Amino acid sequence: MELLHVGRSSIRESLNTLEDMGVVEKRMGIGVFVKQLRVNQLADAYVVASLLDNHCSRELLDFRFILEVEMAGRSACFASKQDLIQMEEAIYLHQKAIDQKTSFIQADELFHQAIIVASNNHVIKHVYQSLHDLVQDTLYQKWDTVDSDKCFEEHVKIYEAIKTHQETNAKQMMMEHLHAHWATPSNFESLH
Repeated sequence: MELLHVGRSSIRESLNTLEDMGVVEKRMGIGVFVKQLRVNQLADAYVVASLLDNHCSRELLDFRFILEVEMAGRSACFASKQDLIQMEEAIYLHQKAIDQKTSFIQADELFHQAIIVASNNHVIKHVYQSLHDLVQDTLYQKWDTVDSDKCFEEHVKIYEAIKTHQETNAKQMMMEHLHAHWATPSNFESLH
């Protein structure tokens, strides 16, 4: 209380929140202890904490740029035949959504998840999964402005770069794709 200059109720409420997030454990009459956490638990805790942050949307977009651009490059190096099949299925679903004039959100999610899996990094996969719902919630606000046909063409280009092991090209295609649909001038400039 003295260190943070807050009241007892603020401390109690914060500790309850940390306990709900699984970060600490309260033992009656003994005290509060930090629990041993796995990486995915830390990411889950961050998700909950981020919900309280007004600048979360911009930071999540920055996270998506940083993560997905690099993972597209890694996928070009490590993608297995099964990973490529997953990307092809997502592209097929996207084309089907265009033909039927329905939402392509699910196809988009599957495509980007397939790239993360193909990067062959289990830590990043768990962090991405933990943050997925929060990232998607911030992006749903912009879906009305996304050109489905253009997005489809970009996914095909990214897939082709990954399939042909063109690491630099895969990263460039992903950067252009994310910039075209999700970036605003202010948050794109923050990435350079």
